[in-house]
Amino acid sequence: MPRCTRCGNTGSFGSSIIPPAAPTANGPAAGLVADFDHDGYITEMQSLGADLDTAQNAWESPREYFDVCYECGSSEIDWA
Repeated sequence: MPRCTRCGNTGSFGSSIIPPAAPTANGPAAGLVADFDHDGYITEMQSLGADLDTAQNAWESPREYFDVCYECGSSEIDWA
């Protein structure tokens, strides 16, 4: 299960690999965002800049994609 070592978030993470479709000052921080359950499985994913193949790959290999805490912006993510 992913966990932000800075704020303790375990629920919502973004991907620094996929930039937002339209970067703005108050827009989304990543082009791919996922919500995780308490077992570490993705429950919902929002693709705001990723193509279908990339989104599918992220769903199947979340450790490789979701590396930014969507609560505090930290990249200190522990996947233990």
